[in-house]
Amino acid sequence: MAAPQRRRDYGISPVEAPPRGLPGGAPRQAARSGGQAARRRRAFLVLVVVPVVLMLGSVYVHTAAAGLQGEAAALQEEKARAEAEAERLEVKVTELSEPGRVRSLAEGDLGMRDPAGGDLKTYSGSEGEERASEGEEEKGSGG
Repeated sequence: MAAPQRRRDYGISPVEAPPRGLPGGAPRQAARSGGQAARRRRAFLVLVVVPVVLMLGSVYVHTAAAGLQGEAAALQEEKARAEAEAERLEVKVTELSEPGRVRSLAEGDLGMRDPAGGDLKTYSGSEGEERASEGEEEKGSGG
C-alpha cells in the first residue's frame, strides 16, 4: 500500500489556479515573488527593526536609571540632614529636661517648693479606704 503524497501549497487558492490547458506560469510566478517579498520583510524585521527597538529600549532604561540614581542621592542627603537635626534636637531635649533645671524653674517661675515632713500625710488601715470610697461616692453623686 502506497503512502498518500502531500500536495504543496504555494499560496494559490484553487480559484486562482489557471485552467489545466493553459500554461500556468504567470500566476505561479506572482505567488513566488509574493512569498519572497514576505520573506524579505520578515528578514528586515528580524535583522533591522528588532535590534533598533531593543537598542532604543536599552537607552531609555539607562536614562531612567540615571535619573533615579540622582533622585536616590538627593534623598540620601536629605535623610542625613534629617538624622543630624534629630540628633541635635535630642541633645536639646536632654539639656532642657535635666532635673536641676526643671527644679529651679519650678521654684523660681512657678513658686513650687519641695514638700516638708509636715506636708505629707499617710493613711493606714480602713480609714484610708473609707475616706477614699466616700470621696468616690461624693464624686459619683455630684454629677
